[in-house]
Amino acid sequence: MFDRLLHFGEHCTNLKRKARPRTTQLRKLTGHSWGLQEHHLRAVANGYVRGAIEYAAAAWLPAASRSHLELVDRELRAAARAVTGCPRSAPTHALMAEAGLPTAEMRRATLATRLLARASALPAGDPLRELAEASRPCRLRNITGWRDEGRRTLDALGVTASQVEPMVVAQLPPWTSSEGITISCAVPPDCVRNAGDQARRAAAEAMLADLPGAERATWVWSDGLAEGGTVRGGGGALIVLPAGAEWTVKTPAGALCSSTRAELVALRAALEEIAESDLTPDQDTHPDTIIVCLDSRAAQQTVDAGPAAQTSQLGDAIWRLLMQLANRGRRLHLQWVPAHCGLPGNERADMLAMEAAELEQTNAPPPLDVKSITRAAARSARRSWQESLPGGWYRSIFPDRTLPAPVRLTAERQRWIFTSYGPATGAYHQHSTSTASAAGRPPTAPAAWTPPALPPGV
Repeated sequence: MFDRLLHFGEHCTNLKRKARPRTTQLRKLTGHSWGLQEHHLRAVANGYVRGAIEYAAAAWLPAASRSHLELVDRELRAAARAVTGCPRSAPTHALMAEAGLPTAEMRRATLATRLLARASALPAGDPLRELAEASRPCRLRNITGWRDEGRRTLDALGVTASQVEPMVVAQLPPWTSSEGITISCAVPPDCVRNAGDQARRAAAEAMLADLPGAERATWVWSDGLAEGGTVRGGGGALIVLPAGAEWTVKTPAGALCSSTRAELVALRAALEEIAESDLTPDQDTHPDTIIVCLDSRAAQQTVDAGPAAQTSQLGDAIWRLLMQLANRGRRLHLQWVPAHCGLPGNERADMLAMEAAELEQTNAPPPLDVKSITRAAARSARRSWQESLPGGWYRSIFPDRTLPAPVRLTAERQRWIFTSYGPATGAYHQHSTSTASAAGRPPTAPAAWTPPALPPGV
């Protein structure tokens, strides 16, 4: 849509008109006797309502004026009230934090940074990359674009667009053979999280013992972690040979790193260690088996997509290492295992990953993937939003809350959270979330409650 003034007012109006019926449908899912649970309502609001508003939002949201963004935020607040059952008098920032829905102001920096990172990852000569690297004078002082907004966020994170990991230009062809390489991402019924640590460990040990060639295999236990899922990543691996000898691998994953990338960095480091050691099978007729155990299904599913589906250099390098070992006569199997249930190999790999995260991150591979940069930008936007809360009164009521993380309420733990100030009476009034009782909250009122003292002027 041609926007002569570049304020995207008509576009925001159309989005509001488009999102309103979706919000109405969301309200119909909040029945007291048959409505969805609160986490289900939050998923519908994020995918059905916010997803429609943010379609191609990276192109227009950073340049939209604040007055027109308010049109979008109104529909987001309406969806938040449907999710939480909070009344209209609930403070805006507290409402959005309770619903776990980011505002348009929070999303503009994240979306702009993601678009800039994706454009910077394209091959040289791509029109979008040339546009991202170009510098244009700003025609309007109050209007910014996705390039300027993204660069400001990257500067705040201490990185540049040149550090983004390039996309794989020469991908492996779809007919690439993966013979000798098997991957299992299935979760056995006895390994689910609510089964208990002892039951999960027993089921995992039985599952690993039944793998072909497990009695004389080379075992690789790899794990990765990142602080808050966004910063200071580290990967560790424990390699145990059939004869009983073992050695460890520790590698930093980057100052900005997602947990999934840290897992993949650990896997790549372990495969490189095995490939460089040039170990040979014991017998030519029975090739040595390598069993790799990971506790991250996201990382394993990335590899399970196949060699031709890898768009990152990290995933492409992992598959090339797997095929290199398979061509030597090795039989490789990647197996998911439950985490933190007492498996000795997994626990040692977790400790190695923690030690690797404390290493100097300047030694980590320099490229940064788009997902890690996006998560770090979202965390920075959330922190800025928390610091902008009026007087910090919401944090004084709930000091243990990490805004805007969703609330997990149970029947034993009830919260009637919002208060408002009545100018006529000069008193604070408590608001209940009675509408949200359909989400599993009992409508009984809690014991006597005294509102905390608020800072002057709030």
